[in-house]
Amino acid sequence: MRGAILDTLFAAMARDERIFFLTADMGINLVERFEQAYPTRFLNVGIAEQNLIGVSAGLVNAGFRPFAYTISNFLIHRAFEQIRNDIILHRYPVVLLGTSAGWDNAPLGPTHHIIDDWGALAALGEPMDIYCPCSKNYASALVHRVLEEARPAYVRIPKTAAMDESPEGDFFHLPGDPASPLLIAYGTTARIALEARKQNPDLGVLILQKLLPWDSLALDPIITQYGRAVVVEDHFPHSGLFAALCRQAVHNGWRLRLDSVAPGEYSLIVSPADTGYFSRFAMAPDALSHSADH
Repeated sequence: MRGAILDTLFAAMARDERIFFLTADMGINLVERFEQAYPTRFLNVGIAEQNLIGVSAGLVNAGFRPFAYTISNFLIHRAFEQIRNDIILHRYPVVLLGTSAGWDNAPLGPTHHIIDDWGALAALGEPMDIYCPCSKNYASALVHRVLEEARPAYVRIPKTAAMDESPEGDFFHLPGDPASPLLIAYGTTARIALEARKQNPDLGVLILQKLLPWDSLALDPIITQYGRAVVVEDHFPHSGLFAALCRQAVHNGWRLRLDSVAPGEYSLIVSPADTGYFSRFAMAPDALSHSADH
């Protein structure tokens, strides 16, 4: 997905002179071409993520459309105050491109486990759109979409291979038996949910590629077909999709059971497989880590 986004963005810069690409000490044959082709619309701010956001906001004032690219945990947490004050409060159309998600950088330890990023941004309200593509088609189309919509946006880019399917919409639903659980996933965990469906075709699967804001008219009728939904995510459930769905369920009076399979704390694991989280979601309800009945 990262390659699809950067390729599309690079091509778009030839047609749209407003686009400005910034990064914070990222390279390794991924961003050098931007500097070579568009030296006046490229800036590497170095290991200074707060400056990455501040400069991006200043570029909006100068008429540019900035795309700020770096590792997600530094992009969001190190620059959180600047995102709030410089982007959200002004509703500036800065696009944050965060590489790595969940445990993509797992061997580097919990400081590089990105299991708390988009939930932190969601707490700032809905001026920001949050995406997590799992198909190359959707990832490529995102560049043009965020330019057209001209809103603050965060694109959470997982390193895992794209889905074999190529959905282009904000979500992708594979219907199952309403008496069986609906698995809801995004990003890296999409493949886990699809693999579970191969083993148990009765399972429904709902893959999200846009996390915020929630499309209630489209998604609520899908989820409420089922008596039970299981959210499988590489993010804290208390601030991630599970929490968002619990709020939605209470607000709209859903009558179903919601379960979560997700990390509940930071840990020293080096692989998501070490947690056992993702091996349990197709099992009996008692094997699940968090649940709520509505």
